[in-house]
Amino acid sequence: MNDGFQKHHQLARRALWELQRAVKRRNLKKLAAARDAFADVLDVMSPAHPDRPACLGNLSTALRLQYEWGRDASAVERLVEVDESIRWSLEPDHPQRALHRHNLRNVMAQLMTGPRPPGLLAQAVPLAREAATDPAERTLYLEALALCLDELFERTEDADVMVELIALDRERVAARRPEDPEVGPILADLGAGLRTLALLRGRPEDLPEAVDVGRQAVEKCPDRHENRASCLALLANSLHARFIQLDRSMETLRESVAVARQAVAAAPPGHPDRPAALNGLGIGLRSVFEEARELDALHEAAQALEEAVTELGLDEPARRARYLGNLSAVHQELFKRTGEMRAILAAVEASREAVRLSPHDTPQRAGRLSDLGNALHILSTGLYFAAPGDGEVLTTTGAGDLPYLREAVEVARAAVAGTHDDPDLGGRLSNLSVATRTLYELTGDSAALDEAVRAARAGVAASTADTTNRATALMALVRALAQRRPATPDALREMQECCKDLATATTTPRTRVIAHLLLGRTAMSAHPPEAATALAAYERAVAWLPEIAPRQLLRPDREYGLAELAGLPAEAASAALHLGRPEHALVLLEHARGLLLREGMSGRDDLAEVRRADPEAAEELVRLRDLLNASDQGGADLYRSDADPVPVRRARHGTRTHRHGELALQWEQLLDRIRSRPGLEGFLLPPTIESLRSRPVDGPVVLVNPGPSRCDALLLTPDGGVRALRLDCDHAELRERARAFRRLPRSTGRAASDEAELLGHLAWLWDRIGRPVLSELGLLSPVRLPAESAPRIWWCPIGVAASLPLHAAGRHGADDPAGVCAVMDHVVSSYTSTVHALRRGGTGVTDDHKASRPLEGLSDRSLDGLLVVEMSETPGAGPLPGARLEAERLTELAAHPTVLSGRAATREAVLRELPGHAIAHFACHAVTDPRSPSLDRLLLHDHGSAPLTAVELSSVHVPHGTLAYLSACETATSDERLADEAIHIATAFQLAGYRHVIGTLWPVADSAAGRIADDFYTGLPSSLDAARTLHRAVLDLREDAPARPSRWAAHIHFGG
Repeated sequence: MNDGFQKHHQLARRALWELQRAVKRRNLKKLAAARDAFADVLDVMSPAHPDRPACLGNLSTALRLQYEWGRDASAVERLVEVDESIRWSLEPDHPQRALHRHNLRNVMAQLMTGPRPPGLLAQAVPLAREAATDPAERTLYLEALALCLDELFERTEDADVMVELIALDRERVAARRPEDPEVGPILADLGAGLRTLALLRGRPEDLPEAVDVGRQAVEKCPDRHENRASCLALLANSLHARFIQLDRSMETLRESVAVARQAVAAAPPGHPDRPAALNGLGIGLRSVFEEARELDALHEAAQALEEAVTELGLDEPARRARYLGNLSAVHQELFKRTGEMRAILAAVEASREAVRLSPHDTPQRAGRLSDLGNALHILSTGLYFAAPGDGEVLTTTGAGDLPYLREAVEVARAAVAGTHDDPDLGGRLSNLSVATRTLYELTGDSAALDEAVRAARAGVAASTADTTNRATALMALVRALAQRRPATPDALREMQECCKDLATATTTPRTRVIAHLLLGRTAMSAHPPEAATALAAYERAVAWLPEIAPRQLLRPDREYGLAELAGLPAEAASAALHLGRPEHALVLLEHARGLLLREGMSGRDDLAEVRRADPEAAEELVRLRDLLNASDQGGADLYRSDADPVPVRRARHGTRTHRHGELALQWEQLLDRIRSRPGLEGFLLPPTIESLRSRPVDGPVVLVNPGPSRCDALLLTPDGGVRALRLDCDHAELRERARAFRRLPRSTGRAASDEAELLGHLAWLWDRIGRPVLSELGLLSPVRLPAESAPRIWWCPIGVAASLPLHAAGRHGADDPAGVCAVMDHVVSSYTSTVHALRRGGTGVTDDHKASRPLEGLSDRSLDGLLVVEMSETPGAGPLPGARLEAERLTELAAHPTVLSGRAATREAVLRELPGHAIAHFACHAVTDPRSPSLDRLLLHDHGSAPLTAVELSSVHVPHGTLAYLSACETATSDERLADEAIHIATAFQLAGYRHVIGTLWPVADSAAGRIADDFYTGLPSSLDAARTLHRAVLDLREDAPARPSRWAAHIHFGG
């Protein structure tokens, strides 16, 4: 005993001496020596030795100083162990026990504001709670306890912890004077806690209190307050949560984004709150895109989130992972919207890093796995556009990248397995359903489809009513069940119940329309079809359709919204026809198609009536129309490359989008005012069946409707009758024929095999559509009719049929020695985008103005008011020698033409000259843009910097426009997904005011295009009939080269 006592006594003296030297010199090395020496003393000291508490106290002091001097968080872990030993060594009322406990609490309070090992949190929380029980120092220790609880919740997402934290924040606010500068930040924390708890418990009705408290916090933090940016950012988050979970009000969402912008402005680069402010702005802008389909908002969201991640750095892995998850979601949407591969690759990279930064024991990891699975799924399929009519995979990176897809499935399974008692379980099960369903679609693995159905059903069961996750799960279940063939009655009933549930849910307009579309499709797929149920669903979908593309959006965003619902008009009409209601089918087609076209026409129509009733309103209508059109033009520059950097264009778009929304609101208010006038109740509303019957043309209109289960021709005859003719073809066949035309070589020098294929397609169109329609209308003649006496007919192809050359259907050449087996042998064909468009004669033609009246602007042998735009040499495009020949020939025929050629043919010059010319002829290249048809353009000299687009042409006002002849490639076609909107260069000229427009369905050889143009203009002054003159020119060229339809079948006429 004496030897042991002597040994630890000597060690204790040396340890104490080392500690004194370390304190005197503030020397960490000597402090470490003292710490080790006290540890050695304790190793040889009996647990019951009376000096043991003092030795433990000295070791505690050494460890405390080690942390305070060197910020060594590991020292605190040992300090906690030593504190426990002191507690056991001293009586509860021993004064040294309280002192050691006080020191430890101080260290823990400091530790919670700096770096710390993960395992320390469980020890820190009880210490902080114990410290806060001291009435004398409770206010001081409440701060430390709040920090501990906040981190504990971050790691566990335990609702009870958040309840305690909220109570703590309320007490902290109550303990301070109202003017205390710390009240604002504490209120902001309280508002954030209330928001989090409401979301955690699935109680969205509690979110208004979170918003109210957040507003109080901002009021307590005026400009230049150091915490203003943080308070604004937290308020923006609460507003966003209220929008998502409670009211779905665009007003709430817009306020959320506006407040987030204020937060960013209040936190300049380098400010500690800037990352949070940018993250809030990014998630708000993403919701703006999801709700309103504003691509501009999505680009800005990506920019904000990228900056948030960069500003945050690497020191806060939990926040960084959260921000990366948000960034990945935005990049996924960008890829779907734009098809840019770099966007989806960035999404996968961001999600992988977010998962890597999420420890396995944190609840957030499952959500980040789910996000990664989504990104991998999108990458594997190359998905950039999901149209209900065409399934989900339209364009792929290959045949589907199966390794990525299989990884997506495994990651989605891991996400579901890692989700426990989480309101997002339904959404993660839906993601798993989508991934496994895609695996079935690409591999035919029935087990994958079974898993998709099970996962979706579980997702529905796991999601509470009226939530986004439930709507997602219902959609996933419907699509999974739709893959099972043959469908059983039970499966159909389950699909219908899901669709009904979706149709009544509080969701976005887009989701409602898709829900009704799916319900209609489901009912029509029953055996026998439940057409009445389907028709009612389709009617609701059509009624909601304008909400998908409101005037508040810029033009490309509106087009995108409508493109997502390609096929709806044809399906709705098909359901009506199944019930024997052709007139109703016609009305549905007119309501569901040409929304943007009708809007453009009506902006100039019927103004005489408005002027008589309210001259001031008429003038305001013109003013707002022109401003909105100008805004639409400007909205195009974000979608094309130019000299300005992308951030500059995005910043410009932020202002433009806001202004566009203000103008659209004024427009809607003005329409309400006009419609309140007697006789103007239907101003700018879709046409009625009565108005559709009263057409100003002398010939039938044929609407070719490719429904999913039947194909019909709706025949609107001159006497106002409407009847249907069932055609011997189906949707799949028509779509394949249309795509076959698009697959033909785009060069003008086609091989004989290509010409033979084209002839085969034309023969098929004759057998299945042309001959049955003409026969039903009584227009088949035993002999070929000359252009002068042949009756007129107007074709209005719907959906996938829109790009088919119905006017050229026939068995031409050797297949038709009698010359009576082609449409053009019996009738003179014209096209119209809608019946309403024909009734208006393109634009500016009122009911008392016959659209089929002779051409104006022509005298006996001259072409007065002619503008010729010729580009035989175009920067960045191939030469067109025939263009110069066309121009030269026209200058011979016209009395005083205006010619813009070469460098003189610029966008500005054309837009300046068009309003003063009744006839316009363009001989140049044209380019179509499948993702945004409004950006279809004519290639002029300055097309690289100032392209002349369809949306700009449609905004021109040509008061006396008669004829626009477009001797350019593919000026009368649009992408399949927007075919029902008929957005292309030809209709743009109609909107500008030209009552007759000639365009082409595909590129035509220079020599053939020149000959048709020459024959057309040579014969035009004597006939004064554009359709018949074009018909004659095409017949003449066919006569010379019947086996080469690519040369003579592309030209078509729009108008009366």
